[in-house]
Amino acid sequence: MEVKLTKIIVTLFLIFLTQTLAWAQETPPVTNFSPQDYKAHNQNWALAQSDDRTMYAANSDGLLAFNGANWRTYPFPDGQIVRTVLCENKAYRYNNPKLTQTQNRIYVGGFGEFGYWTKSNNGNLLYNSLSKNKDLASLATEEIWHIERTPEYIYFQSFSRIYRYDGHNILEIKAPGTIMFMRQVHQRLLVPIIGKGLYELKGQKFQPVVGTEQLSASIIATILPFDDQTLLICTNKNGLFLLKDGLLSPWTIAANGIFKQNLINKALILPNDRGIAIGTIQKGLYILDKQGQIKFHIHKSIGLQNNTVLAMTVDRHGDLWLGLDQGLDLIGLSSPLLTYMAKGNPLGTAYSAALWEGFLYVGTNNGVFKKKWPSTDTFSPVKGLEGQTWKLSVVKGALLCGHNDATYQITKSGIIKLSNVTGGWNLLLLEPRNQPALLLQGSYIGLHTYTYMGDKKWEYGKPIKNIPPIPIKYMARDKEGGLWISHAYKGLYYAKLNAQLDSAVVWKSITTDHGLPTLFNIEIQNIQDTIYIKSGNAFFTPGPSQTLIPSQRFAKAAQPFKIRPGTGDDWFTIFNNKVLLHRALKEPIPFDISLVGDYETIIPIDKKRYLFCLNEGFAFFEGQDSPSEGFNTLQTRITRITNLDSLNRHYPLDQKSTLPQWARSIRIGFALPVYGRNIQYQYRLLGLTDGWSDWSSLSMAEYTNLAAGEYRFEIRNNINHMVSRFDFEIAAHWYETVWGKLFFVALGFLLLLGLLWLQERRLQRNRIKLLLQKEKELEDQQKESERKFIELRNENLQKELKNKSQKLSNIAINVVRKNEILEEIRDELQEVKKDLGQQLPNLHYQKLLHSIERNVAGKEDWVLFEENFNEVHDEFFQRLRQRYPSISPSELRLAACLRMNLSTKEMAPALGISIRGVEIKRYRLRKKLALDPDINLVQYMMDI
Repeated sequence: MEVKLTKIIVTLFLIFLTQTLAWAQETPPVTNFSPQDYKAHNQNWALAQSDDRTMYAANSDGLLAFNGANWRTYPFPDGQIVRTVLCENKAYRYNNPKLTQTQNRIYVGGFGEFGYWTKSNNGNLLYNSLSKNKDLASLATEEIWHIERTPEYIYFQSFSRIYRYDGHNILEIKAPGTIMFMRQVHQRLLVPIIGKGLYELKGQKFQPVVGTEQLSASIIATILPFDDQTLLICTNKNGLFLLKDGLLSPWTIAANGIFKQNLINKALILPNDRGIAIGTIQKGLYILDKQGQIKFHIHKSIGLQNNTVLAMTVDRHGDLWLGLDQGLDLIGLSSPLLTYMAKGNPLGTAYSAALWEGFLYVGTNNGVFKKKWPSTDTFSPVKGLEGQTWKLSVVKGALLCGHNDATYQITKSGIIKLSNVTGGWNLLLLEPRNQPALLLQGSYIGLHTYTYMGDKKWEYGKPIKNIPPIPIKYMARDKEGGLWISHAYKGLYYAKLNAQLDSAVVWKSITTDHGLPTLFNIEIQNIQDTIYIKSGNAFFTPGPSQTLIPSQRFAKAAQPFKIRPGTGDDWFTIFNNKVLLHRALKEPIPFDISLVGDYETIIPIDKKRYLFCLNEGFAFFEGQDSPSEGFNTLQTRITRITNLDSLNRHYPLDQKSTLPQWARSIRIGFALPVYGRNIQYQYRLLGLTDGWSDWSSLSMAEYTNLAAGEYRFEIRNNINHMVSRFDFEIAAHWYETVWGKLFFVALGFLLLLGLLWLQERRLQRNRIKLLLQKEKELEDQQKESERKFIELRNENLQKELKNKSQKLSNIAINVVRKNEILEEIRDELQEVKKDLGQQLPNLHYQKLLHSIERNVAGKEDWVLFEENFNEVHDEFFQRLRQRYPSISPSELRLAACLRMNLSTKEMAPALGISIRGVEIKRYRLRKKLALDPDINLVQYMMDI
């Protein structure tokens, strides 16, 4: 009965202890890497870190590599699960020169396969199999689950075989049973064998370890060096044992009962005396101190992705990595912070906190919560203070609360409403001489006072007169007693109170004319007895007569930041994703946290400890500095250079490497192997630009259309601002070389000469063309002038011809008239002769008649007619004589009359013949000219 009761009590105690520890919510920060982050299988079986700080995980999809910025998966040749990984580091001191490699290796194992990866000069990993083509028949059914390193050998272990590699040969060693994970501890290679206990491998033989016989019924998960002479043996279900000098005993600690209830899977000793980490199958991670007390229990409810721990390792910075059944987690053991994390966080966004009477009070958007401090208790709400809380402050031993609804004093028994002043953002304590202490409160509705009544009691006073009821978010008092006040949204003011501290005698608005970049969101902080006013990204300090002087201490930085005071000489700079604690004569302590935007609050708990208000709870700084191994000398590494035109083409990462001539668009990948922190980068490419890029969390830079030549890529980070450099050259195309350029210069010169020659030819052609055009124009003008002259001359000739024709006609008419008159006279004379007879003497008669006949056919008339006729008819007679040399003068006269188109009646008197004679002459002329009867004689003469 007593035994049963004892078991019940122990069980209840363990349950209580487990539940209590489950609420140990202030833990190191946890960073989750989900399968969606690394894009591989959820299960991770082993972890290791190389000398260059790259993290490797044995994943069900292959070997995972993480450089702090990018994940890559390297599958096994046949796609097997990678079960184990070991990085060959410089920290090993080898006795066997065969194992000393000039290039570090990443050893891996899986089903029927083991070997190693090495890094090529372009950043990729290349796999080399050690088991392939080896006469290892047993390996066909074996799976390598663990790799162990000793100074002489590397051991690849399955559950029934061990394959020993000496750098050249592989030796197979068969175990006397099923092996769990072998370990080298205290220079001894210890091999747990299920059902047989613990053995030591010496050479190729297994020898039982004295004192471990009772472990034959237990499954040994791992073996750790507890101290120089003692081994810590962790079993799956039977708890923890200590082995010293051949004596085995349970480790008598309270937590041992927990490990008998939960399956231990992995365990390791943490560096820097941080204790022991134990990973379980169902309850997540336990961290014990050296005395075996549980410091932290980290599980799914407070940050882990999964409670099944498959692998563990500690990185170079002292942080703990967990390979889980669902993802990878990083426990920030090196972080100086403890964070409050709980599933279904009841707090919400924290805006203020205070430590009072042994309790921690946290003011949030959901109200005020409290818990005993320090303790693993849960937070409980303070009744009556539900809703937005802005300020918790301990003043004169009293805890005051500035709430959205009113202002309260919190007591052990409840709350006391001090006033209906809403939105108490801040408090400023004044202790005037010979007067009770006074509190100034900035609120939604101006500035108010509270009077200290003694015995930790405060009473509301009144609003300060002559100060408008504006929302006052920040305020500070200078050495002359003046108040600097900032509006919650827009505005900066200066006020001076009277001696009674109940009215403002000076109220002055400070404008942008005083040098402020902006009046929006102005902050006022008092750091080391100096007031700093932040406007935009600039800081100012008050000067004489309310002037503002730019601060030399907080000059404009590359990244915007805010400042907050600490205790003593401590102060903080607050960036978007980190906070720096500055302490006298020490390097700043970085905290990778993001405070609540626009309400960045840091609460001093005591002289060294601080509480940071976060969007989901809070973080707590216990006052210790970071571990000695920092990141001050760690540089950003260039991880890959890729051709943007072909992303599977990578270039060597050797310094002074030469990229091919077609690599004109490249992507440069880089990473700082620091994990669990918010890292940002700045970079520039000298040879292209001298200016730094903006800060960015992207881990690559892209450049396009680069010219051939030498470049230097520089990269720096926000952790230590160290600058890494990578020099490279882009080879030139043949046409970009000196000879190519000379060729193009010569070709250009020849082309220029050719162009000049062509231009000259073109100009010459144009000149000739213009000359010809001018000549043509002149010729046309000349022709036009000649034409006009000819027309004028022809016109004159026509007129002259007309005149001559008229004259010729007149002559012909005159001749005809004269002949007609003479003929009439002749006829009259003949009639007179007939009538007078002899009365008219014959002598006179014949003389008159002969004179008349001579004038009728006179040569003078014909000569005059012929001259005028030739002028008018262009040598008509000459042409007619040339054609018909036998033509007679009388026939010429007839031809002339015909050309003048005279009628027969007109021709008879002109020719001095009768009409019948004219007809006869026409006939004879036609005959002499041999004209056809159908040819018109007149027309023929006109055509000659």
